Amino acid sequence: MIQAVIFDLGRVLVQVNTQKLWAFFFEHYTEGDVQQVLGRIMADPIMMQYSIGCIQTREFYQKLHDDYRLDLSYEEFVFRWCDIFAPMEGMDSIVAQLSGKVRLGLLSDTDPLHWDFIRRHYPLMQYFPKPTLSFQIGSVKPSRDSYLAAAGHVGVPPEACLFIDDLQKNVDGARTAGMTALRFEGVQRLQNDLAEIHLL
Repeated sequence: MIQAVIFDLGRVLVQVNTQKLWAFFFEHYTEGDVQQVLGRIMADPIMMQYSIGCIQTREFYQKLHDDYRLDLSYEEFVFRWCDIFAPMEGMDSIVAQLSGKVRLGLLSDTDPLHWDFIRRHYPLMQYFPKPTLSFQIGSVKPSRDSYLAAAGHVGVPPEACLFIDDLQKNVDGARTAGMTALRFEGVQRLQNDLAEIHLL
């Protein structure tokens, strides 16, 4: 029996448009150069270090500023780094309907800047009293530790948790950790899936 529903954050509870970020950061680059630099950034260990809380925000900014020639002040960087989110229409209604029926959890690979922004600008986050965030727990999905931490934060065993994520590897990781898991493929599909198991 499902006693808790644990959601991923980006591209599940909120929309994410990283193209907006990269287009601004590299507006003076050619298309080929942009792809090359993006590949370097995504492979740069500093991205993981920031996501698991090993470095502070100022250090992260300075590293990107120096290594990738970002001609931005710290304040401008913070604004642009966080200006990638938009509401996921319909998800607030689903979460509100689940509230009171099951415990609600959040498991996200995120960083301090993104989380602070989302927490302040999206009232939906009030439904998640003890979120499980990669930069606080020191691990990312699909690490088993991430799912066990999320189950612990909602106070039920993994076997009683339903996890929802847009990436199949994270859905598979949740199942390996003992959870029931669904891949998010749109709000309407999720509504139907939850209705089938009598949660909506």
